[in-house]
Amino acid sequence: MDIEELLIIVEKSRGSKIQKIDPDFYEMLRNRIKELEELRKESEEVERINDEIRTIRKIQRRIFEARVSKIVRAAWAEVCETESGIEGMENLIDKERELFRKVAEVLREFRQWVFEGEAFREEKNEERRNFVVRVKQDIPEFEGVDGKTYKLRKGDVVTLPSLNANVLVKSDAVEVIEVKR
Repeated sequence: MDIEELLIIVEKSRGSKIQKIDPDFYEMLRNRIKELEELRKESEEVERINDEIRTIRKIQRRIFEARVSKIVRAAWAEVCETESGIEGMENLIDKERELFRKVAEVLREFRQWVFEGEAFREEKNEERRNFVVRVKQDIPEFEGVDGKTYKLRKGDVVTLPSLNANVLVKSDAVEVIEVKR
């Protein structure tokens, strides 16, 4: 990965779209910096290598800031149920998706606390419960609030987080099964 390629990514990051990057992009940058640091120990071109390391770190920071800014704005928009204007959410790498989920969850919790106060704590404890449900119809793949991916087919019996179960019960896609202990 050379500096010209990185500069192209920086330039494309200026718009409102999240650009597609290699899933190992950040790891590749870290590895390149480590390679240069090792090379610097054996080379007489220390200044040139130091310049390259500084440049890559600046570019790394600019790409990080641009992407995280968009992720946070998209999470905020989701919580506020508005349009973010951010395109390319499908281009997030796994760690960025995880960041998006966590930021949105924290924002939701804070928003609920602001508007609902202490009653929210009791609700939150209830939300952490799971329900055993029977699937009444095929349901497209989705990500649960627990971070797991679910692909449900008619007749499946599964345990779902209460938030997901409640939504699917309301849409008549699943039914809760009473479990006797």
